[in-house]
Amino acid sequence: MNDSRPASSYTRRSLAQMYFPDSAPRQAVRRLTEWIKRCRPLHERLTEDGRQFDRRRNLTIREVRLIYEYLGEP
Repeated sequence: MNDSRPASSYTRRSLAQMYFPDSAPRQAVRRLTEWIKRCRPLHERLTEDGRQFDRRRNLTIREVRLIYEYLGEP
């Protein structure tokens, strides 16, 4: 993607596969989740409203934009 503003929401699996295309889906999700947890400012923003981000399958456009902002585009 050339634009850092995603046009739609994603499942955690589909976004993880974009970041880690050579990994199996489960492994890609684990790796993306690890990256997010290691980036404390990102993790804090994703959980600031009390939502349990780590357990969610579907990501909102806002969440995907935050991930792009902190981790870069896949």
